[in-house]
Amino acid sequence: MDQANEPPFRAVDDVGVRVPIDLPPGAEQELGPVVRRLAGLTRGAGVVMAASEIAADPSSALRTVLSLLKLLVFGRAQQTVDEVATNAPKLGCRSGCAWCCHQSVEVTIPEAILVAVHLADPADPRHARVLENAALFRGMSEPERRRTGRPCALLAEDNRCTVYEDRPLMCRAMMAGDAEQCRAAHGAALKGEKEPPVDLFLFAQYFILGDQAGLRGILRDMGLQDDLVELTQAVAAILEDPALIERWLARERIFGPEMTPPQHRAEAAARNTM
Repeated sequence: MDQANEPPFRAVDDVGVRVPIDLPPGAEQELGPVVRRLAGLTRGAGVVMAASEIAADPSSALRTVLSLLKLLVFGRAQQTVDEVATNAPKLGCRSGCAWCCHQSVEVTIPEAILVAVHLADPADPRHARVLENAALFRGMSEPERRRTGRPCALLAEDNRCTVYEDRPLMCRAMMAGDAEQCRAAHGAALKGEKEPPVDLFLFAQYFILGDQAGLRGILRDMGLQDDLVELTQAVAAILEDPALIERWLARERIFGPEMTPPQHRAEAAARNTM
């Protein structure tokens, strides 16, 4: 390919790509270069698109970021999801299956903003549920949260996600081969017992984590805070103070360590002491 026609590419080494904990031995070495390459293409394309749109309309920063999230990043992640749905010999995930919707979810800040937009009306019952869940979960470890049995505030009574088209990347990445395994793991978590294994599509999850890294790279190049935050806590903070969005766009670091997903708090603490 002629260099002039090559798609824009920006490496994600400064951001890093998270690797699924149980990824089989050797898979990271085999898949890592491909995942990082795709993440770099996402970052490169996003930076070019953002620069062009904001140069044409400096007031369009939020609209531009959310458009990139939905059309570019979610679009690429959904290709991975669709490929699993088409080719997997067995897929346990079905509409109304919500065993995985009882845990913390790590998201980028634009993903939290997008969900908060859905819940902006104080009369929306989800608005109050998010605030209640955030207050209950604040400071809890992941096992403590799981033992509450409280589901995601975005679920409807029929266990369907009410923001499904705009659900975060990590919600898209949680695909399992057997819903019964997910049910058993949830039951064990409620009792504080060791959870039985769940067969997850970890290769697909790895690619979606690459999409997450690509988005974080775009934000970093725009000078915006690109940390991962916990969905419920971040959405609640935005609902309580919508001005946080403008402050974030003004390049303030508005989300501190208290917003760190529980499973990453030790990792964040270690970074802060280095």
